[in-house]
Amino acid sequence: MSNFIQTKTAKTVYFVFGILAISAVMFFLMNNSKIAASAGTSKIVFETEVHDFGKVAQGPQLEYTFKFSNKGKGTLLVEKVQTSCGCTGATTGGKTEYSKGENGEIKVTFNTQGRQGRQEKQIMVFTNDPEHPQVALRISCDIDASAQ
Repeated sequence: MSNFIQTKTAKTVYFVFGILAISAVMFFLMNNSKIAASAGTSKIVFETEVHDFGKVAQGPQLEYTFKFSNKGKGTLLVEKVQTSCGCTGATTGGKTEYSKGENGEIKVTFNTQGRQGRQEKQIMVFTNDPEHPQVALRISCDIDASAQ
């Protein structure tokens, strides 16, 4: 038996079994850590991610509020809200942390002054939700320059 342990075949067999054992342990640890990590994570869920103001006159400032909830088990952090254009504004009202089950809102404004025709704007919401770290909200309208 001691001669077998010293052969190349035996060394190869032990090496392969060692690699398999290490792989199995790493696979188990990685899967369990994902389960543990996801158990206390946040989850942002918006009532709607798109709003169309329809046909509007040129000039007024339009406003819409996107409502959301934290459906996860951990604290939701809204890290940043960014608009695609200077004519569009968005704010959380200063609140950035939402507990489990808590509701929040993103207030969006759009200045129609000097614009006409079909307008589509995007608001990016950056969060700590591991499944949706970025959510794209969209607003749109048709501006009628003749209806002032």
